[in-house]
Amino acid sequence: MQALYALGLVLFSVWLLTACKEAPPPPGETVWMANCKVCHETGLAGAPIIGNKVAWTKRLTRGQESLYAHAINGWGDMPARGGNTGLTDEQVKQAVDYMLSKSQ
Repeated sequence: MQALYALGLVLFSVWLLTACKEAPPPPGETVWMANCKVCHETGLAGAPIIGNKVAWTKRLTRGQESLYAHAINGWGDMPARGGNTGLTDEQVKQAVDYMLSKSQ
């Protein structure tokens, strides 16, 4: 009986630890929060607002590779890499993908 009780406690503890553990943010969200949010949440300097399907659909007509290139190299008022030269191409692409996933 004690063994069964102990097993129950172990299983409950494992379940509790698993249930309380937060899921990691989607790829790109952390980069977006730190580098893109200021403009893409408010529309500052004409930036397409995350979640605005019309604005993002218009930009997607140029192709996703074009969006990546604009984000990496800069476009109009948007600085290259959102102004953070320390970001890799992959991080920038993940931030673009994150915005698109919230905007389609």
